[in-house]
Amino acid sequence: MIEPRPGRLPAQPPAVTAPRPMAERRSSHRRANDRMDHREKVLLARALDVLASDADAEARLAGLLRLLARTVGARHAAVLADGIERRAAVAVDAGEATDRAEALAAWLDAHAPRSRAARAASGLAPISLIVGAAASKLEPAPVPDPDTAGAGDAAEPHYAMLPIPSAGDVILGFEFGSARDADKLEHRLPAQLARHAAVALALVTEQLATERELAILRARDGERTLFVSTVAHELRTPLTGLRGYLELILDGRVGDPDVERDFLERSRGIVGSMGNLVDDLLELSQIESGTLGLDIGPFSIAEAGSQVAANLLPIAIDRGVALRTSLPPRMRVATADRRRVEQILTNLAANALKFTPSGGSVEISGRVDGLVAILVVRDDGPGIPLEDRERIFERFQRMASHDRITGTGLGLPIARDLARRMDGDLGVASVPGGGSSFVLVLPGPAPVEPNVVLGALDLTLVDEEDALDERIVRRALAAAGREVGSGGLLRPLAGGAGRPGEPARLRALPPIHPEPTSE
Repeated sequence: MIEPRPGRLPAQPPAVTAPRPMAERRSSHRRANDRMDHREKVLLARALDVLASDADAEARLAGLLRLLARTVGARHAAVLADGIERRAAVAVDAGEATDRAEALAAWLDAHAPRSRAARAASGLAPISLIVGAAASKLEPAPVPDPDTAGAGDAAEPHYAMLPIPSAGDVILGFEFGSARDADKLEHRLPAQLARHAAVALALVTEQLATERELAILRARDGERTLFVSTVAHELRTPLTGLRGYLELILDGRVGDPDVERDFLERSRGIVGSMGNLVDDLLELSQIESGTLGLDIGPFSIAEAGSQVAANLLPIAIDRGVALRTSLPPRMRVATADRRRVEQILTNLAANALKFTPSGGSVEISGRVDGLVAILVVRDDGPGIPLEDRERIFERFQRMASHDRITGTGLGLPIARDLARRMDGDLGVASVPGGGSSFVLVLPGPAPVEPNVVLGALDLTLVDEEDALDERIVRRALAAAGREVGSGGLLRPLAGGAGRPGEPARLRALPPIHPEPTSE
């Protein structure tokens, strides 16, 4: 007979809790070696406190940088990593002005030791301003050290850097309040302490890189899900209409031949719009995957603009819209893929013709301004509100007032992506009631830096918006002049008075093209 064994309780895993934060108790040391050993233990303990906290990787990196700054008596600490991607990071407190921190990171990037070829190849390192958790949460307050008594924030900044050979291409930079403190950096952070700092920074930066990669992957997955559902909706809606027309015809419920033909014409239009959508999706996929072939080279701005205008002239005549060009001499060139530039201009001008009322005008202009080529498509449409000017460049995004106008919602996103793939950019200036100007900036006769293209785009958008505002004023003055001619009172304009005793003079306005007064 076997006696039953008593039941056992399930095994419980041991409970592991985070260690308590390091508490400073010792205030004096008799020997220099003891003092150095103590500083090393304190730095390690506080670094472990930061690494073991439940904050995210950015907060831990900010905590380590602030800990290093407090260790050496500096205002700010920055780290520069020159690995696969050269980046600089500096910690700032919430609500703190960022100019000092940015100046430290820029100085560290400019003065870090590297060859002239590497400096020319990498350019300026992007600066990450990291706002971490409060210092009281991650960084226990240290006992004041007479060797780390920095100056106040009002003093002139003094910078110092400390390469860490054991950590690879990692360099620490600090901002001090005096030159004397900056000269004592290697004494305040000797080699053994710098190695510990490098290990802690390597751990937290690896975690930060992992977290950022996961965030990017999650964002891309969300974008992909939204994109697939949007494409399914964009295809299902026309398919529903197409199926309805065909079922009515096949069931014999359409007896009038004219109505049947009309249904077939509508079905053909639906098939054409779906084909355009598929073509846009394929081209967008090629742009994103980097498989889109580009034939980059110089081409005549005048020839490209004239070709686009000639192709769209029948549409403009049919809509009753004047299509004009203002192009430079044929010798003025831009550097890009001419076929893709004509595709962008065709898309912009076709949109302008859609939204410009009969009697209005659309203009394609071009010029070379210094190192860049600028192409502008202007229209007399209703304009685009400020909150929608960036949204129209997003996929499948259309303004609420454009529901009756056909389109896939991908033309402008593809146009901007193409422009940026050719080292250019595309933007829009618009004034409600005054029309819109789409500005395409490309490299001129030779390649240029991206900041040159962006600067030219910003300046051109400002000029175009001023011109659109002026157009509204001219329209109002032209309307007022027509009212005067129909029996109103004639009044002098401001600044039009002559000398005493002379009649008032009317200021002449420049000639304008006939434009609609109501949009």
